[in-house]
Amino acid sequence: MPASSHRRDPFLGLVLDGKYEVRSPIARGGMGRVYRAIQQPLGREVALKVLDLEQLEGKKAGGDFAQRFFNEAAACAKLTHPNTVVVYDYGKTDDEVFYIAMEMLEGRNLEEILDQEAPLEPARVKHLGLQICGSIGEAHGRGMIHRDLKPSNIMLTERGADPDFVKVLDFGLVKQESDAGLTQSGALLGTPRYIAPEQIG
Repeated sequence: MPASSHRRDPFLGLVLDGKYEVRSPIARGGMGRVYRAIQQPLGREVALKVLDLEQLEGKKAGGDFAQRFFNEAAACAKLTHPNTVVVYDYGKTDDEVFYIAMEMLEGRNLEEILDQEAPLEPARVKHLGLQICGSIGEAHGRGMIHRDLKPSNIMLTERGADPDFVKVLDFGLVKQESDAGLTQSGALLGTPRYIAPEQIG
């Protein structure tokens, strides 16, 4: 087993930025890691995304990563559609760890459901699609484009009598009309299998 597999996660057990007690890992992706954490002093359970600057090449991208991060996080925090994940907080620690605190969701993502249950019934597909479009539609109305929309970023959770209540995740790659004034990194953002052809060209 490689030595790296024995390396302890540096965030586990920390109280990040003096207010988020990191309890356990949830997932790891191209933008960083997501943890189950407790927001102090509220005692609220949150999903805490810690961004990985090395993978994002943020510090190598012309120095505009911090400005872009705060612009995007602030915009995402203003989204209010019920099918969009709720952003509670965001910030940067003194040692330059960027994070976003979001609502904790329990359920399965659409990728898992498609792997296990496809093909889905047409009525169910319509129900899911309308919710996804509602979330994305609000973002578009605010001049924001979700640049990593894919099945694994669509969470299905139970809400009232609806077992297929959609939450669209990971607006962290969102593109805003105001981005035109920022330095372009040249980095390819998104998942190649789902990315728009014009972004690759």
